[in-house]
Amino acid sequence: MDEFLKFPEVEAYQKAKADFMADENLQSQLKTLQDNSEYIAFRPELRALQHEINLNEKVYAFRLAENDLQQILTALTKKITNSISEQIYVDENLPLKGGQHGRHHGKH
Repeated sequence: MDEFLKFPEVEAYQKAKADFMADENLQSQLKTLQDNSEYIAFRPELRALQHEINLNEKVYAFRLAENDLQQILTALTKKITNSISEQIYVDENLPLKGGQHGRHHGKH
């Protein structure tokens, strides 16, 4: 476990999450959006806020870091399950799989 926590992707995730959580303006925007989630479809200013949040550099970095970490966890899970049985299915749940985010990491 200690070795896993030293992976660069884990450290990148922890930093991205800390940056994401420390941004008070971003957290305020997210709270506003969450508090009004049922009105997003009807209020253009909420759609604009949602778009702004989605384009936020810290949100983007956090999503990429989550995806990178999920890829490692999926690979480890597949190794574990395949050692038991190749019939066990592992749901990858990788929204950014296929990349298109322009970054590639070595496999662990």
